[in-house]
Amino acid sequence: MRGDQPRVAVYGVCGHEIAMTIIAGVILNGQQMVGDALTEQLVAASMGQAVDSPKVWRSGPAVLVRVGNAATPEAAIDIQPDQGRASGLTICFDGRLDNRAELLEALGRDGDCLKHAPDSEIVLTLHERFGDDVPDRLVGDYAYALWHTVERRLFCVRSPIGWRPFLWTFDGARFGFASTPRALLLGLGLERQLNEGLIGEVISTRIVNRTETFWKNVHQLEQGCSLTLEKGEVRVRRWHNEAYEDLSHWSERDHVDRFNELFDQALIAVNRSSTPVAAHLSGGLDSSAIVCRATELHRQGRIGRNVEAISVRYPGEPHDETEWSSAVEQHLGIEARVVGDMPYDLNAARNWCRDTFQLPVRPNTMGPTQSVCTSMRARGERVLLTGEGGDDWLNGSHAHWPDLLLQGRLATLLREGFAPDTNRTLRSFASQAIGPIFSARRRRGLSYPTMRLDLPVPHWIRPEWARRIELESRWKAAPHPDFPRFAQRHRYSMMGAPYRHVIFDPIQATAGSYGVELRHPFHDIRLVRFLMGARGDLLRRNGVRKHLLREAMRGTMPERVRTRQSKAHFSAPIIDALIGFYAQREVADVVAVREGWVDGAVIRTSIEQLKQWRIDGLHGDPPNNALAAMWFVVAIDLWLESAFAA
Repeated sequence: MRGDQPRVAVYGVCGHEIAMTIIAGVILNGQQMVGDALTEQLVAASMGQAVDSPKVWRSGPAVLVRVGNAATPEAAIDIQPDQGRASGLTICFDGRLDNRAELLEALGRDGDCLKHAPDSEIVLTLHERFGDDVPDRLVGDYAYALWHTVERRLFCVRSPIGWRPFLWTFDGARFGFASTPRALLLGLGLERQLNEGLIGEVISTRIVNRTETFWKNVHQLEQGCSLTLEKGEVRVRRWHNEAYEDLSHWSERDHVDRFNELFDQALIAVNRSSTPVAAHLSGGLDSSAIVCRATELHRQGRIGRNVEAISVRYPGEPHDETEWSSAVEQHLGIEARVVGDMPYDLNAARNWCRDTFQLPVRPNTMGPTQSVCTSMRARGERVLLTGEGGDDWLNGSHAHWPDLLLQGRLATLLREGFAPDTNRTLRSFASQAIGPIFSARRRRGLSYPTMRLDLPVPHWIRPEWARRIELESRWKAAPHPDFPRFAQRHRYSMMGAPYRHVIFDPIQATAGSYGVELRHPFHDIRLVRFLMGARGDLLRRNGVRKHLLREAMRGTMPERVRTRQSKAHFSAPIIDALIGFYAQREVADVVAVREGWVDGAVIRTSIEQLKQWRIDGLHGDPPNNALAAMWFVVAIDLWLESAFAA
């Protein structure tokens, strides 16, 4: 803490959990002053289940609140909100810096004094020196707000990948922000108004909006964007707007060496922790790469302590991956900590929605998250490494084929398109290699590769509701970032995937409720920059995904895992939860059916088909394409029942 001590108040809290870090704040427009009542209301809404006492900074029209979870050694001495003595800048920071040494070097003598300082103090000092251009220098996972007392200006930032939530609202007289919907809605006493448009996107499983939330007038600051509040006006701009290098001329050896260098850098960075670090080991390629390489780095003396592998086992279930995770254990000579799955508790999901205002976590994720985090909390561990991002950045595609054609590299294009064992037709090849050049529809498809926005409204959505919320217009208005290369357009879709805040925010919050911070090495922005420009044939070769990762892990990972091409699918827990839900509630009583959003007959038929598929052992393809939608119908019902009406 570098500011004046009287400006910071500590509020006592009763509780028993260490929650995720939460930041929140209110800025009043004009000459108004923040009073005690509003301050206490914001503090109470931000506390959640935390035992860490909220820290509050208040001056004139501004109040900033932070509840912290100290997951790095430096965070143990972090007292925020923190104010610079001379500058009048006050920071409220949630996150982690992964390039501290580089940033301290940029600060020169000031950096020498900050070697053991919290990340927030480094960011504050950087802003004092370099102004609003600081985000371009940062590597890590963060969201923060910076209040300029003299200028009466608020500056807010989210990192490029954007795992830390940042919600905001402004009615012309009062601006508020928070990490969680609960802190914002209760802290400002906002009226709860439903945003049916986003609900339509979610239930249709075609989520394209990056800034809306389920609450009207509550917005999400998009990844890689900044927000400035000044003189009663809000301006949002994309600060992360990089041009990515074209590495298609690099050799395969150059790619492998560079990947290993950056992957090691990411693993070392995410291992900065005040407690032992754990890593989820499923037996899949991504989680195995993290556990295997982190273990090697420890044995080489490049990571201070070994990463503790944790595996979730599902005996007798089709998604059990024990044979693969056991192969990793045997290869490394380690014994992973084994935990079991937890059955999905619908009442607990309702309570979660009521207490957090978040959607319930999906059943295929909730059980393992609870099991792993319960085990970690018992051992005092606060950091869990995941393989999230491996599919996003390393699966590869054929989106680079039009680039090869435009570059005149026909021999390379034909060699890839008609490689042995691909069984590709000429029509399929032409569609992928030529289609995006001449077809606007196919170009748009590159920006949303996991969904077809040109298809009709899904049959489970009632047409009259789709028209009322202008669902198809929302899809047509979806932004399409422009890049000089088709492959980069396709890969960039993973940078700010719109579904992330809907699906992953509740997962992050669930882990945070146990005092556990999830970290994702594959989303390190330095590694992402490299993969944005990598050769397409090194990501997917002859139909095999993750070729580059497989080559980089030669000798590091057991061969049977390195060459594995199967992938477990976790449909069973979702279907079981759906069966349990509809055993308690008639389809006609579900909110989405009762309100005329979805067709009850289609819901009933889809559930029966999925139930029979489960009975038959989940063999073959799913009987319909509605599993995700059926879960979202239930999730929205639980949320509306418990959070919206609370």
